[in-house]
Amino acid sequence: MKKLLLFLFFLFTLSACSTDDSQADVPVHYELLPIQYCQLPRSFTSGATYEFEMFYKMPTTCHTYIGILLDGEDSTKKIAIQTRVAERNDCQPVTYTTVSGPGPDLASAKFNFIAGETGTIYTFKMWTGKNESGEDTYYDYVVPVR
Repeated sequence: MKKLLLFLFFLFTLSACSTDDSQADVPVHYELLPIQYCQLPRSFTSGATYEFEMFYKMPTTCHTYIGILLDGEDSTKKIAIQTRVAERNDCQPVTYTTVSGPGPDLASAKFNFIAGETGTIYTFKMWTGKNESGEDTYYDYVVPVR
């Protein structure tokens, strides 16, 4: 039994090590990306689960998707795409051919949402970036629960 535990510990230790040290000392920062497109139903059914798929543009090859920011505890939810940006000198811009709507070259992210009680009205504020004054801008989707 001790040999098995020692072997598993050794195996775990090896698998946790990375042989790619080229990225170890690269500083990073975090950025939100605007949502380009999202399609939601006109209404929810109480207790049902809905998959939200949002489309966004990855600006450079140094951006890495890390998750979806979902902020809000009541019926208003602010949503944005979270990325980690490696601060390297070899970052290349990503070019897109799709201007609006979902396209083959837009990145996408999904999450599941469970609708609350009948009568609840949700406002989903999809982050679209910042305006000239540096203020956050949103596209609002209002979806009632029936």
